[in-house]
Amino acid sequence: MKKSSLLSIAVRNNHSITLRSTGGRRGSALFLIVGLLVVFVITAAITVDYAYMQLVRTELQVATDAAAKAGAEALARTEDLEFAQAEAVRYASLNTVGGLPLAISTTDVSLGRLVEGNSGRWEFNNGGSPQNAVRVDSKTGGAALHPSVPLFFGQVLKKSDFSPQTHATAGQQQVEVCLCLDRSGSMLFDMSGTDWVYPPNNPGLSNFTAWGTTWRNHLSPPHPTNSRWAVLASAVQIFMDEAAQYNPPPRTSLVTWSSNYTMPIAPSTQYQSATLNAALPPFANADYQAQRAVITSSINQLGSQPMMGSTNLSAGLDMAVAHLTGSQASQLSNKVVILLTDGQWNDGRGPLLAGADARDAGVLVHAVSMLTDIQPEVRQMAEMTGGRYYSTQNADELREAFRELAQSLQIVMIE
Repeated sequence: MKKSSLLSIAVRNNHSITLRSTGGRRGSALFLIVGLLVVFVITAAITVDYAYMQLVRTELQVATDAAAKAGAEALARTEDLEFAQAEAVRYASLNTVGGLPLAISTTDVSLGRLVEGNSGRWEFNNGGSPQNAVRVDSKTGGAALHPSVPLFFGQVLKKSDFSPQTHATAGQQQVEVCLCLDRSGSMLFDMSGTDWVYPPNNPGLSNFTAWGTTWRNHLSPPHPTNSRWAVLASAVQIFMDEAAQYNPPPRTSLVTWSSNYTMPIAPSTQYQSATLNAALPPFANADYQAQRAVITSSINQLGSQPMMGSTNLSAGLDMAVAHLTGSQASQLSNKVVILLTDGQWNDGRGPLLAGADARDAGVLVHAVSMLTDIQPEVRQMAEMTGGRYYSTQNADELREAFRELAQSLQIVMIE
C-alpha cells in the first residue's frame, strides 16, 4: 500500500476519534449545566420561601404581641375577664399573617398573674389570682383556627405549606400606691439628726413665747425649706415625677399619721393618729396630674400648721392598708404602701403586727427611715411583706430612696 493511502487512512481515523471525544465532552457539559440549573432553582426556591417564612413568623409575633397587650390593657381597665379575652381575639384579627387576619379563639388566651421567680425575673402564673396578665398562644394549621401558610415553591421542595406558632405575655401592672407619711412633732426639726433642734429664721414662727423657745418652735408650722417636713415634701415630688413616666401612672393616695394629740393652747386643736388626706382617684377616669395636685396641696396645707404627736406607725399603716383594699381600690391591682418615719415607734401596737396584717391583705410595704439608726422591727415589717427598707441619713439619700421606689413600681411586658 502506498504511503499516501496510509496517511489518508490515519487522518480519517484521527478525525473520527476527535469527533467522538468532542461529542462526549459536550454531553458531559450539558448534563453539568442541567444539574447546576436544578441546583439553582432549588436554591432560589429555598431562599424565597425561607425569606417568606421568616416574614410570616415576624407577622405572627407582631400580631400575637398586639393581642396580648390589648388583652392586658382591657383587663386592667375593666377587670372583666371575658372582655379581656375577647379584646385579645379582636386585636389579633386586626393583624394579617400570611395575607389573612390572624384567627385565634378565647381558648388561646390565658389569664393569670405576674410573679417574681427565683431568678428575679417576672414569670406568668397561669390562673394566678388576682389576674393582672394575659398570655396569647397563636397557632396555625392543624386544629388551629388560622390555616397553615402556603409556600411559593411547595412543589419543588415537596412541602406545600408550613405552620408557625408563637406566644406572648403582657402584664398591665396596674399599681395603687399609698404614701404613708409621718407628721409627728419631730418633723419640725432640722436635718442635723438631733432632736429638738429647729431650723433658724422660720418665717412662720409663732408669737407664743410664754413657755420658752422650744415650745415657741414646737407650736409653729415647719420651716418651709429646712425642716424635715420640707425635705420630705421635695422627695415626694421626685417620686411623683418618676411615677408620671409610666403608662398609665399609678393611682396614688396619701395618708399621714402621728398619734392622738390635743394642742396644749387655744384653740386646742385635736390631731388624729391617722388621716386619709387624699383618697385614690376614681378608677374610670383617673387623672394623674389632677391627683398629684391634690396630694401636693395636702402636703403644703399640713406644712402650714404645727405638727404634734408621737410615732404611732401602725395607725398610719393600718389606714393605708384599709384604703388600698377598700371599695375605692381595684381588685386586680398591685397594692404598695411607701411608709416614711423619722422616729422610733413609740405609740400604738407594734410594727410587726401591722406588717403581718398588710402581708395577709396582699399589700407590699416599703419603709423609709429618716435620720434614725437602723430600726430592726421596721425593717422586718417591710421585708415580711416583700418590701424594701431604706435607712437614709440626709436629704440626698432620702430623695434617692423615693426615686428608686418610684422606678420599681411597674412592669408591662415580660416576653
